[in-house]
Amino acid sequence: MRTTASLLVVLSLLLAEEAMADVRLPAFFSDHMVLQAEMLVPVWGWAEPGEQVTVEFAGQRKIVTADANGNWLVKLGPLPASGTPRDLHVSLSAVASAKAERLTLHDVLVGEVWLASGQSNMHLNFAQGIADREKVLAEADDPWVRQFTVIRNDAIQSPRELAGVWRAANRANLTASRTDGDSAVAYFFSRELRRELKRPVGVLHASVGATPIQAWSPGGRSFKTMIEPLAPYGLRGALCYQGESNLERSQSDVYADLLTKHVAAWRSLWRQGEFPFFYVQIAPFRYSQKRVGPLQDKPVGPLELPLFWEAQTAALSKIANSGMAVIHDSITDLDNVHPSNKRVPGERLALLALAKTYGRKELVCSGPVYREMQVEGDRVRVRFDAVGSGLTTRDGQPPTFLEIAGADQKFVPADGVIEGDCVLVRSAAVPKPVAVRLGWIEVARPNLMNKEGLPAGPFRTDKW
Repeated sequence: MRTTASLLVVLSLLLAEEAMADVRLPAFFSDHMVLQAEMLVPVWGWAEPGEQVTVEFAGQRKIVTADANGNWLVKLGPLPASGTPRDLHVSLSAVASAKAERLTLHDVLVGEVWLASGQSNMHLNFAQGIADREKVLAEADDPWVRQFTVIRNDAIQSPRELAGVWRAANRANLTASRTDGDSAVAYFFSRELRRELKRPVGVLHASVGATPIQAWSPGGRSFKTMIEPLAPYGLRGALCYQGESNLERSQSDVYADLLTKHVAAWRSLWRQGEFPFFYVQIAPFRYSQKRVGPLQDKPVGPLELPLFWEAQTAALSKIANSGMAVIHDSITDLDNVHPSNKRVPGERLALLALAKTYGRKELVCSGPVYREMQVEGDRVRVRFDAVGSGLTTRDGQPPTFLEIAGADQKFVPADGVIEGDCVLVRSAAVPKPVAVRLGWIEVARPNLMNKEGLPAGPFRTDKW
C-alpha cells in the first residue's frame, strides 16, 4: 500500500498534467530539483506533435519542436554550480499555439547529481531504525542537500507515469514516509559531498527491498519502471547497495558478471561514457542460520558470503571507473540483515567519489587490498596495496580472522604480525604453508586496517 503522502504526490502530478495538458514534464523536472553542474543538461517532456517548446534557465533559451509522437528534448549548456534558487521556465511558443502554456519550476539549484539504487539497505530511511537518528535529524536542515525518491509502481506502462518528489534535507522531509522516504545511505553520501565540495548535491533515488540485480538490469521490472524513465537526466555518477538477494539465491559464481553487465547497461542508457559507479560490499550476517525461504531452494552455506564478497571484489577489475566501500567494521549485530549504521556506507561512498571523481588525490579511499603472498619457511608474507600511511588494527591487537593451510587444504586459525606493508602469517600446526585467508567466514569482522581507519576486505590466496 502507498502512504498518504505518496498518494498526494501522484494526485498532484496528475492534476498538474491535466491543467497543463499542452506541455508536460517528467516528475523529476519540478520544484526544488538539482541540475548537474559543468555538463550538458538534458531537459525533456511532451507536447502536441509539431508544437514548439521553449526552455529558459540561467540566461539560456532553447527552442525545440515536438516530434511526431509529441516528444521533445533540449540540452542546456554547461552551468556553473549555484546554490541560489532560480526559476526554470518551459513554455509553448506563441507562434506555434494560440494557447501558449507556461510551466515555471521554482527553487532550482545547480550542483552535483548522483543516481542511487539497490535493495532494502539502500531503501531504508529515517522513518525507520537508523543509528543516531535523533542526533542526525537535529542537525539535518540543509537546503543544498536534496533527494528525488521514485515511488514504486510496477504497473507503469509509460515513462510519463513515473512519480516522485524532490525534498530538501530537514527533519520533516527525512521522516516523511516509511515506504517512499529518502534513502539514509544516499543522505549521508550527499551530506558529506556537500560539506567537502561546498555546492548543492542532489540524488535520484530508486530502490526496492529484496530485489536481485537482474531486476535493475534490462528486462527487469525495476529497470523498466524506475531507471529507464530517469534517463538521460544529467548526473555525475551512480551508487549501488545491492546483493543480499543474489547471495540468497547462491549466485556468487555469476554475480561479478551480472554486476558488470548491469553497469554497462546503465552507462549505455545514459550515453555519458563510463561515468563513476561505486557500490557497497554487503555486510556480515548469519545467512547459513536462516530458515530456507522463497529466495532459496537450499540453505546457504557459511562460506557463501565470503564467496560473494570475492565476487564483488572481482567486479572492480571488470568495471572501469568503479569503487567498493567495505563496511564490515561498522557491523554490531550479526543477526540483522539491515545494519542500522547507514552513515559509514554513505560516507565511504562519498570518500570514493571525492578521491576518484573530484580529484582529491590526497585522500585514501580504500582499506588494505591483498596484492600477493610469498612463502618464507613456516610462514607466509602477505603484501597489501592501499596501506595509506601504514597498516594497523582498530583495537591495537594482532590481526584477527586469519587462517593458513598446507597442501592438504585444511585451514586452521593463524597468528599475524604486521611488518611494513605486509602481514606475516603462521601457525605451529602448519609447518609448510601454501595458502592464507582473511575473514573467510560469514561473521568475519577482521580488525586489520590502514591508519586512515579503512578496513581490509576479506580475501583468499587459494582457489580451492
